[in-house]
Amino acid sequence: MVKSKYQLIIEAFCIKENVTIPSGFYRHSAGHLAIIKSTDLNKQLVARTWIKNADVINYLANYGSNECQVFDFKKGVELAWNGAKLLTVKSDL
Repeated sequence: MVKSKYQLIIEAFCIKENVTIPSGFYRHSAGHLAIIKSTDLNKQLVARTWIKNADVINYLANYGSNECQVFDFKKGVELAWNGAKLLTVKSDL
């Protein structure tokens, strides 16, 4: 399967930042929104990516946002979640 544009961008970012990429990440085309979770040992990309902010917020609300970083690879920014219905720009990548 040919890698999508955002798979290539996210993969390059993860390699550069030493983030583990789960095999499930390659099962579908990647959206431009991604979450990286910190574990006790390292950082790991969440296999699912999104194209809508609302879907990211739903994930964070249902699966926890502790030690998570949210990235928008289309805009080249890290996002911050306010705990409700809004993602705001935290910093540039």
